[in-house]
Amino acid sequence: MSSSALRIVLLGDIVTPNLPRLQRKADFDFDARCIAHSASDTERMQAIDWADAVVTTAFDKPAPRATSLKLVQGQGAGYERILFDCVPAQATICNSFGHVRAAAEYALMTMLMWTHRWKDVETSFRGGSWQYGSMSLPIRNELNSQTVGIVGLGHMGREIAQRVHAMGVRVLGCARTQPEDCAAIERFWPLQHLDAFLAECDFVILSIALTPQTQHLIDQVRLGHMRRNAVLINLARGPVVHEQALYDALTRGTIAGAVLDVWWQYPDAANPNRRGSTLPFHELPNVLMTPHSSQWTEQMMDRRWDMIVANLERLKRGEPLRDIVRPPRQI
Repeated sequence: MSSSALRIVLLGDIVTPNLPRLQRKADFDFDARCIAHSASDTERMQAIDWADAVVTTAFDKPAPRATSLKLVQGQGAGYERILFDCVPAQATICNSFGHVRAAAEYALMTMLMWTHRWKDVETSFRGGSWQYGSMSLPIRNELNSQTVGIVGLGHMGREIAQRVHAMGVRVLGCARTQPEDCAAIERFWPLQHLDAFLAECDFVILSIALTPQTQHLIDQVRLGHMRRNAVLINLARGPVVHEQALYDALTRGTIAGAVLDVWWQYPDAANPNRRGSTLPFHELPNVLMTPHSSQWTEQMMDRRWDMIVANLERLKRGEPLRDIVRPPRQI
């Protein structure tokens, strides 16, 4: 590599397998190092001290000697594991998207599965029963004509709105600010009117960022404002919903069900099979659950790395970066 090559560190086991994508997509001169999760603190810090840019999902240890570091590029939209105080002041922190199409398809798929009772029907017939046959009861519903409410109208929320609108549903939106570019939303509520919004919806889809203000946004009181036939779909972050309150609402019939792809706890090296909750959501028949995989598609990762590589190229050329979540701080 020439002396002008951009020095890039791919940090973490989720990021390092994407070196071939970087090599295939980048048409600028770079030198890359892959640092696995199992690397020692010394190896990790030496790489960060060397780097111009780090692509990662987590940056949680101070790097006071990383004076060349100009960019910490998140491989995802969420950046709660990138601790701003640990990132050198001169470095910009950016995130990346590309996941919204997969999330929208997941939301649509799970609503169709719920209304058509796909899991029950398929399991029953696989077991030899004609209980759900065309001449039998109960008759199932259609998604068409139902009301879908989306909480959070960023990239993901707007994409979901466009996809589900095509199914003939009534789409409502609730967020801090009203988007200007989403004709699919029939009516908008500001976030301070969330209680009234919830009462209108057959499905409530959460796509709002987790912040101190949105932690436990959906609590016992707000679950009580939802319709008894309503289904909560959480594609945001687990703690946006109060864990115990949701479990109680599901067991007591306060709401009809939930689709959960994000959780309150995750596996780690000490407990690789840890469940997503301390509560037995997995025992509830009115829950569809997946392991934070709604957006994990080949096409999503490819789109995401298009964005990452474009930002790395901007860095090398000295051009303004995009999707900034924290600009450089004054030193």
